[in-house]
Amino acid sequence: MSFPSQFLDIQNAVLQKARLDPVLDGQRIKDWINQTYSRVCVETEAIVSTATMTCSVGAYSYTLPAQVALIRQMQVRPYGTTTLNPPLTRGTLDELMNKRQSGGDAPMGQATHYALLGIADFELWPTPATNDLILIYFVGFPTPLVANTDLPILEEPYASKLLEFGALVDAGDFNGDPSTPSWQADFDTWMGRYRDRLDHKAGTIPGQFHQWGDPWAAAGGYVTSGY
Repeated sequence: MSFPSQFLDIQNAVLQKARLDPVLDGQRIKDWINQTYSRVCVETEAIVSTATMTCSVGAYSYTLPAQVALIRQMQVRPYGTTTLNPPLTRGTLDELMNKRQSGGDAPMGQATHYALLGIADFELWPTPATNDLILIYFVGFPTPLVANTDLPILEEPYASKLLEFGALVDAGDFNGDPSTPSWQADFDTWMGRYRDRLDHKAGTIPGQFHQWGDPWAAAGGYVTSGY
């Protein structure tokens, strides 16, 4: 197997270890590798990209871009400016519907809250009054491996091990291989290692906890002193 491992190298490793037929099972192996590839990239949040959405005046329901697997953060850039507002606050549909009552669904400014429903239904509040731009930082899906010479975007040595053992788990389930539990354990081990690798890559200084939603208020006012 070459280093870094190409798509064909990973296919051959799965083929040999699972003792599959290269003609009958070749496409299955490719699919298993790409399924593992997508799973690893999303679950480890390895691929973070940016995209933009343009608000429409008077519209509060949108469709999230298809490439977004997980929202990391979003900000609004007001129409006609180069500055960015504070990050959008994530809320629930109930919260946004309550805010829209009594005319609160009329165009009234720049969005400050959002709710994501299902895969792609994206709700905003307040209803945009101008064609503001929303900047999205998101975890994305990888481009599937197709050509035999394609290289995973993941770093080595994690890439080849993760894709090989992940595909082997599917192969073992397919043909009842007794090595399947061992392959699953190997995959879990390499997933843990890669998560640790990404955590270390981000640095050692702890970040501040992000506070979602509106501040909590006790009955009769805010808590201002200790108990």
